[in-house]
Amino acid sequence: MQRIYGIVTACALVLVSCQIASASDGHSLPWGDFLLRVINAAIFVGIIWYAAGKIIKKFFTGRREEIVQEMDDLARRKQEAEARLAEVERQIADVEAECAKLLDEGRAQAERIKAAIVSEAEKQAAHIVEQAKKGAEQEGKAELEAIRERMAETIVAEVEKSLRDRLDATTHQKLIDKSLTKVVLQ
Repeated sequence: MQRIYGIVTACALVLVSCQIASASDGHSLPWGDFLLRVINAAIFVGIIWYAAGKIIKKFFTGRREEIVQEMDDLARRKQEAEARLAEVERQIADVEAECAKLLDEGRAQAERIKAAIVSEAEKQAAHIVEQAKKGAEQEGKAELEAIRERMAETIVAEVEKSLRDRLDATTHQKLIDKSLTKVVLQ
């Protein structure tokens, strides 16, 4: 009801200001005409209010309810968005933790692989060293055997040369016979 009084008062002030503006050309104010216009405006507003008041009131009330409903809906959507944001942040934290865990596992696995490779390399190095030692040993034995053979050949050649110089044919024949006798007897 206070709205109606406010609207009627506002209309009256508009009409008064219009009347003052039209009467400013030096004439006196026709208060009777002004009063009829105010009554006419009040009747017009009353008819509109009577005919369409419920519709206007319903429109503004409905609009208010729509705004309230929309604000409630927005508040609910905001809460849902905050809940989803919290869930996504938790998932991100979980993903970060999982990434850290995977990195740690990867590092541990890399260390195990590294240790296995180093161990295998050490085994291979030890095997290569052993093979090299055996090869060097065999080479040394072969070289020693070659030196012995050369020395034996040289000694045999020298002994043969010295024997040829010292032995004549008869002494040589006696030596051979003596050696054959020893071999046959044994």
